[in-house]
Amino acid sequence: MNRLAPQNIRFGTDGLAPVVVQDVVTGDVLMLAHMNEDALRLTYETGRAHYWSRGRNALWRKGETSGHEQLVEEVLVNCEQNSLLLLVRQVGAVCHDGYPTCFYRRAAPDGSLTIVRERSFDPSTVYRDSPIAPRADESLAVDSLAEATRRQFGAYAYLRDHDLTSESETSRRLRDSHQNFRRRIADELRELAGVLNGEHRHAGPEHDLLLEASQVIYWLLLESLRNRITWMTLRPDRALATVDALLPVATVGRLLLAEANRWSEDMRANPDIAPAVHASMSLVGQACVSAGLDPLAVIQFDIAELESRAYLAPYFGHGTG
Repeated sequence: MNRLAPQNIRFGTDGLAPVVVQDVVTGDVLMLAHMNEDALRLTYETGRAHYWSRGRNALWRKGETSGHEQLVEEVLVNCEQNSLLLLVRQVGAVCHDGYPTCFYRRAAPDGSLTIVRERSFDPSTVYRDSPIAPRADESLAVDSLAEATRRQFGAYAYLRDHDLTSESETSRRLRDSHQNFRRRIADELRELAGVLNGEHRHAGPEHDLLLEASQVIYWLLLESLRNRITWMTLRPDRALATVDALLPVATVGRLLLAEANRWSEDMRANPDIAPAVHASMSLVGQACVSAGLDPLAVIQFDIAELESRAYLAPYFGHGTG
């Protein structure tokens, strides 16, 4: 995070400056808030976003109730030095209504509002003992797959954007432009097909499916991140959920092999890699569902492994300041 002394900011007569907050992983504008000098100072000191609540007339740290913190990557100031832009890595969802961004509704010229984003968590659970209450007229459906894939994607983006090559093989791979991820994607797709048809065995069908599905997703994410594709462009949650519950396992196995052959071919003629990754990820979700496994379990399996890595503690918000 860059260093900018609070005195370089021209706070208003109320002692505040408006702050736009943007997610460095998805590119989403997350929220609009305000800071005073103390909030800005604490943000620098802790690396976590602090704000001033005009409604409560109090200093607050984002995530102090929910645990959904904002890890600050950079603080930018506008030309007049009277407003700020925070680039953050959002842990969890940002909005008190349970959405990944506070700007989850589209406003029409007639004044009507339409919800255009999926809810990520149930605010009645997260803020059970908090004065922040959910709106009774909104659905409390929770899109766990969206939240999980967002956390997973963000962890790998963190490894790409931080030089952790001495600790993390994944960081080294993401920062090495000569790595051939497409060949590995093809290999892992074939191994996943082998699990479905019983030819590729390790420790039992369910464990093998969990392992090989997570491996395909891993290499697909690395290919996406190397091509600077964002979570919002890829939408891995939607890919994994686009399945046919009645599709036979044998058919899925054949589709996986055909997909592997496509990745083995030279795909440089197609500069837009996002649709190819999305399609392959959808097949992974289909393989899981056809074999009786929830795709969410695969993502959670990988997240548990990522959370065990000490060098990712700053991303997940564990054991730091």
